Amino acid sequence: MKKLFLHIGILFVFSISYSQNEISILQKDKSEFKVRFEDDFETLRIKNAETGQIQLINNLEASITGKRSSLDISDYNFDGFTDFASFHTDDGMGGYTIYEIFIFNQKTKQFDRLNFPSGFNPKCDMFCDVKIDKIKKTLTSSCRGGARNHSDVWKYDKNKKLILIKTQSY
Repeated sequence: MKKLFLHIGILFVFSISYSQNEISILQKDKSEFKVRFEDDFETLRIKNAETGQIQLINNLEASITGKRSSLDISDYNFDGFTDFASFHTDDGMGGYTIYEIFIFNQKTKQFDRLNFPSGFNPKCDMFCDVKIDKIKKTLTSSCRGGARNHSDVWKYDKNKKLILIKTQSY
């Protein structure tokens, strides 16, 4: 009986870590947050472990064909605090991954959606296949349009605003 319970327990732990439907974030200021999906991946529920305050983020970019979303943690704005992203493969051929990024706001102790910057002319119309370069402090978004692949390189300016610094097609 113990052996059966152990196997079920291992399978359960593997299942949770693989699906990434819930994550814990411990910030450098020691604040801790639990993030999980609700409402068929269209809402995020973020709980501040210290205060018990709940933040809900609605209207997530969710797959219309039922592809599951996952969560990823990283420092997307290079400020030393942990941010996170919700992502899923595109609803077409599944050739790339669409990201929605949430930046930790030190003042409010909440997460703000990183809106796709306007006033630029990127090749990708959303954050796709996001790659982080911690040395150059850039985010690269890559997508496909027609028979070409495109990349947009984003960087934060001195006012902490995300700006497009380079686009390329190949």
